[in-house]
Parts: sequence; structure tokens; C-alpha cells
Amino acid sequence: MTHTELAVPAAVFGPEAAAGPAHALVFAPVTPRWDEGAFFAPVTRVLAQAGLRVTVVDTLSLWDEETDSLHSLTARCRALLTRYGPVDLLCGNALGGAVAQALLPGVAPDTAVLLVSGPARTDALLEARLTEIAELAAGGRSDHALALLDRRVQPQGRCRETAGEAPAPHDPAAGRRLAAGMRMLCGIDVTDAVRAHPGPLLQIVGGRSQLVTPRHTAAAAHHRVAVIPGAGMRPHFERTAEVSALVGSFLREKGLT
Repeated sequence: MTHTELAVPAAVFGPEAAAGPAHALVFAPVTPRWDEGAFFAPVTRVLAQAGLRVTVVDTLSLWDEETDSLHSLTARCRALLTRYGPVDLLCGNALGGAVAQALLPGVAPDTAVLLVSGPARTDALLEARLTEIAELAAGGRSDHALALLDRRVQPQGRCRETAGEAPAPHDPAAGRRLAAGMRMLCGIDVTDAVRAHPGPLLQIVGGRSQLVTPRHTAAAAHHRVAVIPGAGMRPHFERTAEVSALVGSFLREKGLT
């Protein structure tokens, strides 16, 4: 059986009719385990309420030991596109956002794109922070890797209270996912693919992000990068109302509602 014949964990939200509703396909970020799409819940709600059918894919379910780069992961994701039918809105968060952008040369030119903290390129600082998390996870310390990731996704200067919380025990499977996902984000640059995409694109990033920042994004003149003041890597949770309004406006402007 080939890899693309395997069952890929996915969750579907909103109208499920085969024809009619616009279809949004979402690629997940690096998560220690599949969370059934919870990572994107505030945005998924907006999409579903607008009448879109939303399919959320566990991006790392396509990873194995032979998949050692964003390029090879994207090739596997590309092979899945026909399985989900026509895609009107291509979405991604973090690693999933990088994959969505890498897929752009092979999608219909009018495909709309929605990204949340999805890097188009990395730099030395971002790669050092990703590598630090990856090395902890690969070294049998997924608990420490998750704790560090939790600190890094928060806005710069904010420290979430963790008093009384017991550290999660090491989970080898979670460690492998974290290490692989973080490493695949290192050394990427899909700037040309993004700038060449003729369709509409909205990238949302936090103004206080410790990981993906505006300097890690790419956009053509007709695209938009929205920076959410005070937010970190998860602006859709930290500033839900503002992000939801941005997404709703984008859908209306692009005729997806």
C-alpha cells in the first residue's frame, strides 16, 4: 500500500454536501498528537458559519522517516488534493501554512488562501528556536519540548501561569512528531511560489510573536499581511474577535460566503 492510500486523519465541519458550498481545506500545525482540528476552532467556526464546508487534515500524519523536508511533505500533501475534491479556500496554520504556500504552484489560480502564522521563509533566529524544541523532543524530553513550545507560542514578554500544573510525562510518539515537524520548517523559502499566486491571500500573524513574525511572510501586491498587535503565534485564540472579523471580511470580499 502506498503512503497516499493510508487513512489520513481529518475532521469535517459545516455543510457536507458534495456540491454547492465552497470548500476550505486546512493543513494543521505541529501538534504532539492529532487534536481533531481544535487548533483552528475559532477560524473554523467563522468558515462554517459562512456556509463553507471545512476539512481539517492532520499534516503530520503524512510524515514518516523518509519525509525529511518541507518539499517531500508537500509532495505527499499534493497527492491528497484530488481526494478532497475542489478546494476554494486553502488554509494552514504554522507548519500547515508553510505546506499550503508550497502547494500554490499546483492549485487553481483563483484559489483563495488563508494563513495563520504560516511562514513562507525562516531565518537564523527562528531556526534556532525550532531546533531547540526539536532536539529536546528527539532526545527523549518531549515534556520539556512541549513546555518550551508553550512558552514560545505566547506573546513576547508574557508568561502564562503554570503554578500547580504537573509536567506532562515524556511521550515518545509526541516527541517524534514534534522533532520532525520543527525540523521540516528549518531552511524553507517558498517566497517565489507565494508572490506568483494570482489568487487572493490573507496572512495573519501576531505582532509579538516569538516564532513566525511579519519578516517570515511573503506576499504579492494584491495579497494582505495582517499583523495583530500584542498577539503571539496564536492570534486566533488571543484576539479571537479581531481575527474572526478579518476572516469574515476576507470571505465576503472574495465571494466565498
